[in-house]
Amino acid sequence: MEERRRKCDVAKYLLSKRRLLVALLLGQCLSLLLCGTGTTSQLLEAWYHLSVPTTQVFVVYVLLAAIFGSALATRKDFRSILRDNWWKYAILGILDVEGNYLVVLAYKYTTLTSIQLLDSFAIVGVMVLSFIFLRIRYHLVHLVGVALAIVGMVVVFLADLHSLRTDGGEHQWFGDLLCIAGVTFYAIGNVAQEFLVKNHSVVEYLCMIGLVGSVVTGIQMCVLERVQLVNAEWNSYIGLLLGGFGACLLLFYVITPQVMRLSSAVVFNLSLITSDFFTLIVGVLFFGFIFSYVYIIGMLLTVLGVAIYSTKSPTAASPGDSCGCLVRRLFRKHAQRAGFLWV
Repeated sequence: MEERRRKCDVAKYLLSKRRLLVALLLGQCLSLLLCGTGTTSQLLEAWYHLSVPTTQVFVVYVLLAAIFGSALATRKDFRSILRDNWWKYAILGILDVEGNYLVVLAYKYTTLTSIQLLDSFAIVGVMVLSFIFLRIRYHLVHLVGVALAIVGMVVVFLADLHSLRTDGGEHQWFGDLLCIAGVTFYAIGNVAQEFLVKNHSVVEYLCMIGLVGSVVTGIQMCVLERVQLVNAEWNSYIGLLLGGFGACLLLFYVITPQVMRLSSAVVFNLSLITSDFFTLIVGVLFFGFIFSYVYIIGMLLTVLGVAIYSTKSPTAASPGDSCGCLVRRLFRKHAQRAGFLWV
C-alpha cells in the first residue's frame, strides 16, 4: 500500500511539473542545435579558413521574415503591430544580430569547447536583468549556484589565457572576450524575448526579429564581409556546412519561444548548459582537442552550480516590493542568521 501511494505521489509531482519537464526536454533539443551551429562554424574556420559570421545568420533571418511574415501579414492588426511595437523589436533585433556576430566571430580565435563553457555567463546576466525588470526574486541557493558557474567560467578563461590552440593560434583570450561580449547581448535579448513572447504572439516575435535581423545583417554583410565573400573558394562542402548551420539556427529560433513561454529565460539558459557535454564529444572526435584537467574542473564547477540552482524555484515579487527593499531585506535576513543581530 505504501509503495502504491509513493508511486501515486511521484506521478502527481511529475504531472504538476509537466510544463517544466517539457521545457527541459525542448531545452535539450536546443542544446543539440547549439552544438550543431558551433561545430559547423568551427569546421568552416578550421578546414576552409572562412569566417563570415554575418553571412551565416543573414539567410536565417530572411527565412524567418518570409515564413512568419506571410502568416502575420494575413492578420487585420498587422499594421498596428508594425506601428506600435517596431521599436521594441528593433532593439531586440540589433542585440540578437550583434550577439550572433560576436559569438560566431569568436570561433576564429578560440576553441569550440571554451565558447560553449563561456556561454554559461549568460545565466548571470539573465538573473540580474530578470530581478530588475521581470521582478523575479531569487534565494541564497540560487546565488551560490551562479557563483560556482562564474568560477567555472573564470577557470576556462584562465586556461585559454595560458595555452595555445592545437593549430597554433595565439589569441584565444581575445576569442573568449568576444564570446563574453556576445553572450552579454544574448542575456539582455533573452530577458526582452521572454517578456515579448509572453505578452505577444510567437508568430509576431519571429516575423519581426526576422525583418529587423535581415536589414541589419544585410547592411553589415555588405560593409564587413563583401571582400571575403568574393575571394572565398566556394565548393559544395562549404555550402553543406553553411546549410547545416542555417538549418540548426532556424530550428533554434523556432523552438526557443516555446521554451520561454513554458518556463523562463533562466531555465532556457540552464537547459543549454548540457551543450557543453555534446561539444566535448565533438571536440574530441573532429578537432583532436585534448582536454586538460583545468577544462574538466571548469566544466564540473559550472554543472555543479547549475545543479544547486535547480534545487529550488525562484519566486515572483509582490507589486509593492522594490529592488532596493528586497536587497536590504535579503542582506538583513542572512546577516542576522550569521549572528549580526544589530543589522
